[in-house]
Amino acid sequence: LYPILHRLERNDSIESTWGASETGRRRKYYRLTSQGKQELARHQRQWDVVDAALRGIWRSEFNPAMQGS
Repeated sequence: LYPILHRLERNDSIESTWGASETGRRRKYYRLTSQGKQELARHQRQWDVVDAALRGIWRSEFNPAMQGS
């Protein structure tokens, strides 16, 4: 997980701050930057395309009435 967080931080997709946890131990907190939110939205749009394509395939595969259309 941490290599991914470090890469996202290097790419300015997230930023981190140090703070204290409920137990008093130091903890690093992460949040999305505006660039990270744009990247997330782009990936969500890409996933929506993949999801729609797969649902179309599965719908026709498992619905005999749609086969041959």
